Amino acid sequence: MIDEIAFQTNLLALNAGVEAARAGDAGKGFAVVASEVRALAQRSAEAAKEIKVLVARSGREVATGVEMVHQAGEALSTIVAQVAEIDGVIGAIAASAQEQSASLAEVSATVGQMDQAVQQNAAMVEESTAATHAMKAETVELDRLIRRFRLGSAAGPAGVGTVGAPSVRLARIAGGRVVESPES
Repeated sequence: MIDEIAFQTNLLALNAGVEAARAGDAGKGFAVVASEVRALAQRSAEAAKEIKVLVARSGREVATGVEMVHQAGEALSTIVAQVAEIDGVIGAIAASAQEQSASLAEVSATVGQMDQAVQQNAAMVEESTAATHAMKAETVELDRLIRRFRLGSAAGPAGVGTVGAPSVRLARIAGGRVVESPES
């Protein structure tokens, strides 16, 4: 459109120059104006060419921008898909962590029960040790008391033991049965 306007202006300036030349000296001023209009038409045509180049360049750059926007859209779609995949993996990790937490709670409870059992066993061992020491003391005392008696076949009146010792009836176990020995 600008080219067409420049062409028409140039044509009008050319016609005005021709008419000024016919007018002679009276048309000299008009010829100067026609010449200026013609120069303006030339500059308009050159500006139109430059604008055409700029519009073509802008068109190419817009097309490149559209392609880049399209590529960015595809990249964003890929990122969204990967984020969804990561979200799934994180969900699986969270579920696994909850399962491990429950397992650790069970292990902790079992360890607590084992600790209680160990403490009970330690208490029973202490009680057994105390009972064993008491039994040992009683055994020592019983041994001391038994040593006071003298056993054997000492010569003396029938039914009387060694001098100063009371008469005692002893029993012994033979074959799972209690057998009494004669009085000493």
